[in-house]
Amino acid sequence: MTNDKSISILNDVLETLVDSRDGYEKAAEVADRDTFKQFFSRRAASRNGMVTKAQAEIRHLGGEPVDEGTILAKAHRMFLSISAAVQDNDEAAVEAVDDGEEHLRNKVGDAIANDELSPTAKTMLQSFNGELRADGRLIDHLEASV
Repeated sequence: MTNDKSISILNDVLETLVDSRDGYEKAAEVADRDTFKQFFSRRAASRNGMVTKAQAEIRHLGGEPVDEGTILAKAHRMFLSISAAVQDNDEAAVEAVDDGEEHLRNKVGDAIANDELSPTAKTMLQSFNGELRADGRLIDHLEASV
């Protein structure tokens, strides 16, 4: 196991964490209900905390963390803005974050399962995993309410 492989795996997850944070921020902007805006804002702050921890771990391993999300996610946020303009903003916001969160959970799960990931990085991602699963359940409840 080399630090280079762990850094690569973590940077891949980091891109998706940045996407998630930015997606929640955009969802908070387009949502209509204050309760949804608050939920999305809290989730964005939580993802920002994960971003900071992942960046610190990458630096600890001797790497340079990525500072942007993916191009695909940027396009998805643009779609969210357009979609929100033509339909129920709450529904558009919930659908967008639901898709993104499933992708993030899969990305984190794959990283945890990778034997080339350093033990400290694996422990960090496992700590994220519980919150990601809980968020998925909360989003399911939001979906039912829109």
